[in-house]
Amino acid sequence: MRQFFKFLFSLIFLILILYTVNNRYHLTDWLFFTGYADQTGNEQIFVNDVRNAMLDGLTEIELRFVGKVENMEWFTEDAIDMVYEIDDKRTSSDYDYLRYKTNSIYAHIVGFGNVLTVTYEFEYNETAKETLQVDETIKKLFEKWELNKKTDYEKIKKIHDYIIQNASYDTDTENYSAYDNLINKRSTCQGYMSIAYKMFTEAGIPCRIITGTGNKDSHGWNIVQLDGKWYNVDCTWDDPLTSDGKSISTYDYFLKSEKDFKGHKRDDEFQNEEFIKNYVMSDVSYKE
Repeated sequence: MRQFFKFLFSLIFLILILYTVNNRYHLTDWLFFTGYADQTGNEQIFVNDVRNAMLDGLTEIELRFVGKVENMEWFTEDAIDMVYEIDDKRTSSDYDYLRYKTNSIYAHIVGFGNVLTVTYEFEYNETAKETLQVDETIKKLFEKWELNKKTDYEKIKKIHDYIIQNASYDTDTENYSAYDNLINKRSTCQGYMSIAYKMFTEAGIPCRIITGTGNKDSHGWNIVQLDGKWYNVDCTWDDPLTSDGKSISTYDYFLKSEKDFKGHKRDDEFQNEEFIKNYVMSDVSYKE
């Protein structure tokens, strides 16, 4: 009888050890996946899973990947960059919008054998519910303006003017999102450039977000394409702070060429040869 209890105790102890190891290293997953080929050819599937989680506003996602431990750097850096590079024309919530809607990303990786478990934790400056409200508000505005009947220039000007008249600059630098700008009517330049990107994109106007410095301070603005050329648009600087608090519209930074866009300096990623080739700026500012 004593031998039986000794055996039973040893068996329970072994089960507890296996449970602990499996819980930490996902041993059963490793046993299941060891017969599979390396999944480095399925990187896009992994990227799509991360992207969908971010578009849905999930704060955490756990994924499995079969590969080599030395590929861990790919998970934490390249996968996120690949997510941001996807520009699905069916939505304006990815690409530049998603990049600046996301506040921070933390990646935690554990592995056993050739199976890696990657946990991403996300923080956003705009929730999925808030993004939905932004989309619904824009749709109603466009219908009210009958935007589909306007020329591209008229669309750009209408959106530019509305953003300036609707919101004011957040001198407390606490509000960064398109939602803050459109719904709460107060944001930093990040909110201005984000709502401009979404509204221009929804209106069918090709648009990008550009970051850099404005008068040597961190700043962001937009470029839009009109009649085959690209122009600078800075809604933030066209919405100056007035002594009486009244909103006024200016056009000092509206559809400007690089030489007329004083005080702005792009980050290096927007000055490289490839970017300049893909986004050819007009030599002269636009005139109606």
